Amino acid sequence: MRQIVTLITLMLCVSLVAQEKRFFMPKEMQQAYKNGTRSYDGKPGANYWHNTVDYTIKATIDPETRGISGESTITYTNNSPDDLSTLVVRLYNDVYRKGNPRASRVDERDVDDGVTLNMVQVRGDSLDMESRSVTRNGTNLFIRLEEALKSGESIDLAINWEQFVPYTNRRTGVADSTSFFVAYWYPQVAVYDDVFGWDTQNYSFRTEFYNNLANFDVEFNVPESFTVWATGVLQNPEEVFNADILERYNTAMTATEPMDIINGDDLQGGFSHKLGTWKFKADEVPDFAFAMSDHYDWNAASQKVDGKDVLISSVYPSGNPQGFAAMTPNQQKTMKHFSEDIPGVAYPYPRFTTFIGLGGGGMEFPMMAYNGGPGLGVTVHEMYHMYFPMYVRVNERRFAWMDEGWADYITSLVTNRFFQDDQDPLFTNYKGSVGGMQGQYEDLPLFTSSQFMDGTNYGYSAYPLPAFIYSMLHHHLGDEVFLKAYKEYINRWAKRSPIPYDFFYTFEDVSGQDLSWLWKPWFFDYGYPDVQIGEFKKGKLQVMNNGKRPVPLKVEVTYNDETDFELSKSASVWKDGSQVEIEIPNYKEVKTISVNASVPDLDDSDNFFPSLKDRMAGVEVPDYVVGTYTIANFNIQAMMANEDGLIKVKVPAAGMNSVVLPKGDKWESLDGMIVIQFDDSGEKTAMTMELKQFGVTVQGTKD
Repeated sequence: MRQIVTLITLMLCVSLVAQEKRFFMPKEMQQAYKNGTRSYDGKPGANYWHNTVDYTIKATIDPETRGISGESTITYTNNSPDDLSTLVVRLYNDVYRKGNPRASRVDERDVDDGVTLNMVQVRGDSLDMESRSVTRNGTNLFIRLEEALKSGESIDLAINWEQFVPYTNRRTGVADSTSFFVAYWYPQVAVYDDVFGWDTQNYSFRTEFYNNLANFDVEFNVPESFTVWATGVLQNPEEVFNADILERYNTAMTATEPMDIINGDDLQGGFSHKLGTWKFKADEVPDFAFAMSDHYDWNAASQKVDGKDVLISSVYPSGNPQGFAAMTPNQQKTMKHFSEDIPGVAYPYPRFTTFIGLGGGGMEFPMMAYNGGPGLGVTVHEMYHMYFPMYVRVNERRFAWMDEGWADYITSLVTNRFFQDDQDPLFTNYKGSVGGMQGQYEDLPLFTSSQFMDGTNYGYSAYPLPAFIYSMLHHHLGDEVFLKAYKEYINRWAKRSPIPYDFFYTFEDVSGQDLSWLWKPWFFDYGYPDVQIGEFKKGKLQVMNNGKRPVPLKVEVTYNDETDFELSKSASVWKDGSQVEIEIPNYKEVKTISVNASVPDLDDSDNFFPSLKDRMAGVEVPDYVVGTYTIANFNIQAMMANEDGLIKVKVPAAGMNSVVLPKGDKWESLDGMIVIQFDDSGEKTAMTMELKQFGVTVQGTKD
């Protein structure tokens, strides 16, 4: 019987999406399904295509001037059904060109004339860069072809260029005077796809990747005192390394225990390689990055993935090996669990290198990560990006949530399960990072293209909001179905470029469920969750959702003898209405009830029995608690406010607005993620605020 019901449900889903009336679909995407490049079961359509590129690059880097001079030959293959009369080439470093728009400030020393193009050839003929056939706009170079590139044919380009490694250390740049991580560094053919045609968005530092599947053959020429790490596999280690380094390098290829290839002792006294020419190859990757230094340690080990040895490297400033000792083991463990457990798809590349030197956070490129430190969270997060957007080439420029949201969620999931042995569902992890934005003007439907987001909502929409939605999806489907669907999604779209509907339809196809009750309110509609406790009589608790967005239901009960009871229900509990009834056992002994104390909610002051006001009625709040506190090390302010009898902590710069209750000599948020303690013994009241979700503690003084 269950199989028949599942089949009927699946047939209903297919029928619905075939004429998608459940939620909005823009006409560009409707056309893709009509053309058969996408299919309503979430698989690539019979007519799916993507264009490919082959790059051969020779580059010389001068560490003293930060100068890069390069020669590239490019073969671009048009697999589309269209004849192309124009080519679009990205010149990323033109983001520093005078007058070009930027989403953030840069080092003034970087503002110049952008990329210097010494030669551009198409089909062997040099272009007149002043002619009408060439337009340079923003970070794009538009080339109008004398003869269109026909469907199924290839075209050859040759470009000689010069630029500088930027002092602005954002995603790429100068780590120190002789250490560089270099990305966005070569003229790159933009994407032409089946939905939007040419991707002509300018690079402004906000949105990140959407690249072609490409092959790279790259040669670097650097001083012999420098080591180079890069996307792909080093082709000439015997020519570059001296005997001792070569032996360690070869040993590390299969070593299960981390070992030094280059360490502080090696770097003393005029370290030098045999040769300064480094050759790398990388097949079927969307981008290429490299790093170089003359004073970085190199620790490495192997991780077995699907029967093959993957070389994992940790590269960091020499002088403090103990501070980075956990990096390589953490990367090994992470890669193992990614490959075998979550998502359960084998790591797809032969190398992975983490290079330390970014000002903070992390940034990903194929087989490479540029991180601000050795922390576990950033290590796991950046490695996960090898799946999205590298292996699954999502259009992060329009749909950042299809990339960063997954990295955010899977990082938390893998870290909790395999590093902390915590199996709890994660939908309670996002109250602090999501709840404060619910119902605000900037809380746009998630389907809104990322290009239209700004500093007020890009980070929220790209990271915690989609991660929270994925956590709800996981909680609803359960481990087995969720992981089966997620793995299938990755395998279907490996090396391809899915759009949001490919994700929606794959999960519906694998689960056999119509999930529009989740997709529509969270991706397409304005709204918010607003759960409220209603009547509580004879053990029956009425709970309403006054908002349009469904969330899981988590009920926590404390009895008079301090024992407790807890239950949770999937967000689908609201699928058929806005009110549910919960049976509370042993109801005569109930002391308190909390509903969704740790789940994002528009107004959580009405989620408690007895009410929060009743709980606070007998509490005497010391005068010194209320006021504004300056958090000096973050240059922000936190406010403790008494609003209609409730004490709230507000940090406007972080979107934080939470009710706190007294707990002993401390104050604690309803979800337990914020713990505040005050010290009134000095001239000014001091505040210590622990933010458990972010793993940090901040201190402030009352103004």
